[in-house]
Amino acid sequence: MLPYQKAQVSFRKIEEIGFEGQNSKVYRVHDEYLDTELVIKEVEKKNGFNANEYFSEARTLYLSSHPNVVQVSYACEDDEKVYVASPFYQKGSLKRVMEKGFLTVKEIIRYSTHALNGLHNVHSKGLIHFDIKPDNILISDRDEALLADFGLTQIMNTEGVAKQTKLYVKQMPPEVFGNKDKEFDNRFDIYQIGLTMYRMCVGDKSFDEQFSVYETGDIFARDVITGKFPDRKAYPLHIPKKLQRVINKCLKPNPGDRYGAAVEIVNAMSDIDGSILHWQYIPTAQEKKWEKELDGLTKSIYVDSMGASKAYSQKVGSVPRKITAFCKPNITDDEIIEFLSNEK
Repeated sequence: MLPYQKAQVSFRKIEEIGFEGQNSKVYRVHDEYLDTELVIKEVEKKNGFNANEYFSEARTLYLSSHPNVVQVSYACEDDEKVYVASPFYQKGSLKRVMEKGFLTVKEIIRYSTHALNGLHNVHSKGLIHFDIKPDNILISDRDEALLADFGLTQIMNTEGVAKQTKLYVKQMPPEVFGNKDKEFDNRFDIYQIGLTMYRMCVGDKSFDEQFSVYETGDIFARDVITGKFPDRKAYPLHIPKKLQRVINKCLKPNPGDRYGAAVEIVNAMSDIDGSILHWQYIPTAQEKKWEKELDGLTKSIYVDSMGASKAYSQKVGSVPRKITAFCKPNITDDEIIEFLSNEK
């Protein structure tokens, strides 16, 4: 039998785009031989770490091959570091997209469905991801969400559970707390994808503000276990009640009350429809604004800090027209929802 042969790769680092821990960094690079841009995760061989452990992430990605799971281009090593290469996407992560502004409901459902399809594939291969969050969902050049970063992924045992002790605090499900064995089933991921969908709805600024009040882990654990965190009443008014119920079911403190499979969440969202999917939410310190462009008609509503509202309708090529029924000195939430839900 012939021994393994080792060949060289050649790439030039363009910029650092991420930092994933004490020994790893992420770069956008240009691969000389493929003549293309890639993303390289670079891991230093030090402190007794076994390089084979880091290749396991690349192997997991191969095992999870799916249109909504990021693909590995190659994996290699030199004397000092291990490298795992994957495609470079201009839009970056879902978190980066969220930083530019609130997503429409249509975008939330679209990206969630893509990520859930990838997650269903992961679970069907007997794996639990364990690290689903906006940072770890990439947006392809075709505007499709791809599940990424399988560094914490574990294989389920015959009982459908896997052990994981390295966990991201903000995305911890309630069953983590007080669980000495640290063994979980696929509903761990269901909670995390639900929390990711929640963050798409309320925005990371609101989510981070909610998290920032916790000074001790004990209080945080209590509020996660009781369902107080995250705040289920913080959804903006354009988020349909049906979508809120779907997300809240993913976030149930008791795993048995959640969806049992990712595909169930996709099915539960399938009939959410209507013009409310297209509203763009643009809040500022002075007012809340919703705007929608659909079929040549732009509608908008502005609500200031005192609750006074102004609503407009504008056809292409014409001047804005006031919608007097929703121009009020003190508009209610129900009236705003009525405006946003109106199909006319």
